[in-house]
Amino acid sequence: MNNRFNQVSPVPPLTTITKAIISACVVMYFIDFFLTNLGFRPGGLYLTDILGLVPARIMNDLWLWQFVTYIFMHGHPLHLLLNMLILWFFGSEIELKLGKKGFLTYFFVCGIGAGLFNFAVNWFFFEARSFTPIIGASGAIFGILAAYGIFFGERYMLVFFLFPMKARYFILVMAAIELITGVEARAQDNVAHFAHLGGMAIGALYIYLKFVRPRGGKGGRKNREAERERLRKQFTLIVNESNGNKPDADGPRWN
Repeated sequence: MNNRFNQVSPVPPLTTITKAIISACVVMYFIDFFLTNLGFRPGGLYLTDILGLVPARIMNDLWLWQFVTYIFMHGHPLHLLLNMLILWFFGSEIELKLGKKGFLTYFFVCGIGAGLFNFAVNWFFFEARSFTPIIGASGAIFGILAAYGIFFGERYMLVFFLFPMKARYFILVMAAIELITGVEARAQDNVAHFAHLGGMAIGALYIYLKFVRPRGGKGGRKNREAERERLRKQFTLIVNESNGNKPDADGPRWN
């Protein structure tokens, strides 16, 4: 499995949790599609009004489940297709890296965090009581892209299938584009740019705190020193046994 992480895979496997998330999104899309076209509107609300992230509903009615359910709602087949393809290509790699449980946790951390971040930005700077639902897994997927840039940053990607660029720089460019378009467009282009940024920022922070910092911090140094000490004792044991002598009871001594 380690060899896999050193090479670019143009068609990654469809891993268990990634497949389950894709299946859930596809099923929810078709449920929403058929109920909407059948005119099913409980309480005068569409399913996206109930399960999408609606700032006014959060404020007025405390529909906090929307921070989770909005992730699985998609309003257009192209929106769904693009998100699921990105989730497959990048999510499978991160799932192989983090494991099933770790990846599922990370996906929800990024998705919920993206919703909270977008809600907070709108609360402080824009319209906090909008009834326009925010839907889609893009926030969580941007978090997955951030993890990919951290874990596999040296891999090259073909931008527009033409220009090779290292993954870490590609992710940074995407973050810059989202920031600029989010500030300029605000709500006019119907894209939750700040949810994308939130998922990316929270995902990067999570990966740093859980995986990067422990390797480089005091805990990482202690683990490396303990491993070196174990190897020293093992080496001394082998040398002494080969010379017919017993190892010193106190372990190896080093100047």
